Amino acid sequence: MKATLAITLGQHSIAGVKPVNEDFYGALTPKGASLDSQGIAVVIADGVSASEGGKEASEIAVKQFLNDYYSTPDSWSVKTAINKVVGALNLWLCSQGQRQYGGSGGMATTFSGLIFKSHTAYVCHVGDSRIYRWQQQTLDCLTQDHRVQFSGERSYLTRALGIDTRLDIDFRVLELQQGDVFVLSTDGIHDVLSDAQIAALLRENDDPQTCAERLVATALQAGSQDNITCQIVRVDQLPHVNREEFYQQLGKLPFPRFESGASDGWLFDFARIECHVPQPSLPCRRHTRPQQRQGGDQNPLAKFQR
Repeated sequence: MKATLAITLGQHSIAGVKPVNEDFYGALTPKGASLDSQGIAVVIADGVSASEGGKEASEIAVKQFLNDYYSTPDSWSVKTAINKVVGALNLWLCSQGQRQYGGSGGMATTFSGLIFKSHTAYVCHVGDSRIYRWQQQTLDCLTQDHRVQFSGERSYLTRALGIDTRLDIDFRVLELQQGDVFVLSTDGIHDVLSDAQIAALLRENDDPQTCAERLVATALQAGSQDNITCQIVRVDQLPHVNREEFYQQLGKLPFPRFESGASDGWLFDFARIECHVPQPSLPCRRHTRPQQRQGGDQNPLAKFQR
């Protein structure tokens, strides 16, 4: 039986101390050929508090991305599909924010997502939500907060969907390993929990759903003043490498060095390939008669024979 990409997903979200939960999250594992051609999508969004339509913006961003991404042509690369879908979402949110709330940023949200395709993870990110990877007992943050901190507790986002028609999306590509765990979180978690605390909870809880619930509860106990949301994805099984990834990996191999000298050839780490090219026995002369060779009928290529 053919091995296919398989994950285990845990998700949990609460409003916390706020009356309304403006976070939103979603995931989609397609069936059939789409699993190979477009992969599994996991996305999280945090509606900007200062935006009147933040709650609506985060929900639309997640739902529309999951719908539109899987409607893109199979011939598009993952990066092309993400750029086009997220770019269109941004323009729509900018337009609706202006129309409904009379100003820029009326419908603004952060947006962070993962696409798992074959042996590769594709990270896209705008805002201050985060994506972590837990691999071999080490926690790495894969995203950068697009946020500027002022004195005290004041800060503002430098990038988000819906605040500017020009959008710069952070994009990153990672090679997957079976057993990798990814954490997507809104700032209600990582603003109050350190990387060491997140790592400790991941170490203590193997089940993604249990771990997601524990992370949210721990952040609330630590005094989080925001909505609290996280998703945890464990990679359970990887498929056979597809043709596209085979050629991508082939392109990463170093090209052999060419050395000129007494014996021209290419030098690999494990062997040398020498190339001996036979030279023409007679020069090519136009409008002249070929001169007769002296010394009998000699084979001009004799010295190149094996």
